[in-house]
Amino acid sequence: MFVKPIEFKAKVKSILTLAPSIYEYKFEVLDRDFEFKAGQFVMMIFDSLIDDSKNVSRAYSISSKPNTKEFELCVEIIEGGQAGTYFSAMKEGQIVDFKGPFGMCYLKPENQNDLIMIATGTGIAPIKSIVDDLIAKGDKRKIEILFGVRFEENIFYQELLDSYTEHENINTRITLSKPNENWKGSKGRVTAHL
Repeated sequence: MFVKPIEFKAKVKSILTLAPSIYEYKFEVLDRDFEFKAGQFVMMIFDSLIDDSKNVSRAYSISSKPNTKEFELCVEIIEGGQAGTYFSAMKEGQIVDFKGPFGMCYLKPENQNDLIMIATGTGIAPIKSIVDDLIAKGDKRKIEILFGVRFEENIFYQELLDSYTEHENINTRITLSKPNENWKGSKGRVTAHL
């Protein structure tokens, strides 16, 4: 079923630091139910902090499984970035505007194939949404997740990825493109492991 993107209001429920410059924002949808498929994204809308004459919007993949009342975003704040400036100033309890859902990066019901899922950085967000949704539905297909970051201190969702491997059908691997000499895990860019 296609859901036409519309504008919503949401309240910031929590802000969690995941890694240096990476944050998880949890939102409570206020004005109506928000229906989305795991893997879709929203357009966050906010007044430009540089030019007050227009609104600025940016796309962010939803990192939580479908829920009509709440959703989460995994956001990298880039210093000096317009959207990053807005997210840095965001406080719990603040009301924000967004549009959605958007995107075709979700599993079609007829797709029952095993999955290989690859991401770097905050690109893990839609993968997290999809995998959490499949686990909640009791799906038993084989899932391989390859997650790449630069440095060990950039790793986030480590506990989550470890919890995925408690399911016998799911394997995860983190690879570092710039590991230190003590790193015992996979090394190199994700493309080196395909």
